[in-house]
Amino acid sequence: MSDRVQLHYAVQFIAAVGAALGKPQPDGSQVTLDWDEALFGFIGKPIPDTSIQLVLLPGLLTSVILKDGAAIASLPLAGQTMQQALDWHKAELAKLGVATDSIKLLEYPPDDFPDHLLAHGAAFEFGNSAGREAVAAYFAQTQPLLAKIVAENPAAAAIAIWPHHFDMATLMTYAGSTEADTKYLGVGLSPGDPSYGEPYWYISPYPYPELSNLPALESGNWHTDHWVGAVLKATQITKAEDLPTFIDRTVSIAKQILSVP
Repeated sequence: MSDRVQLHYAVQFIAAVGAALGKPQPDGSQVTLDWDEALFGFIGKPIPDTSIQLVLLPGLLTSVILKDGAAIASLPLAGQTMQQALDWHKAELAKLGVATDSIKLLEYPPDDFPDHLLAHGAAFEFGNSAGREAVAAYFAQTQPLLAKIVAENPAAAAIAIWPHHFDMATLMTYAGSTEADTKYLGVGLSPGDPSYGEPYWYISPYPYPELSNLPALESGNWHTDHWVGAVLKATQITKAEDLPTFIDRTVSIAKQILSVP
């Protein structure tokens, strides 16, 4: 079982709680999660009017419920189906006085979410703990790089991990006089998807530039199939400075393409 896909499914419980109980946001980000370096895990936002948060520990493949920052319940997911694990989350949250009737797994277009036996009643497998931690390490590596972008760019939104594609990103929005004039610049990490079977970082300006006039990149390459953006794959990195250098230089190139500060 793919370590990445198993984690992709395992974070859906955090997303389900955010979707049902989180304060609705214009961009739908109530379903997102964050990376917690101290826990080395994925963490949801506090349930409104509580100090309750959900956490996924990748190495242990374990869901944890925190209250006031302390673990009060945990479930090793190995041997659990998606429905069984969802039922556990609802039961434990109900014990804490949380209304759980509306909590359900999110639904995605069938061709835009990794199909897996987990979606058809199979149970999680403990599998390769080191492999899952290796996937998680890419999120840990990316967090400070995106935090730097957010700190330096007033147009940048907070970092979010989106449960749909399991990507970590910030989006810079440059409002125009109309929606059609608004420009966007997304910077993020995908741990792997149908475009690339390995982790990669992307910088994607929108509106997309003309494919016939894409500027040269010092590293990485332009992706032009279904979406347009500069991409650096994990296997293209040979030294520590490769990734921050790619992000810094390519964000500047993308801003020039969009003619934004």
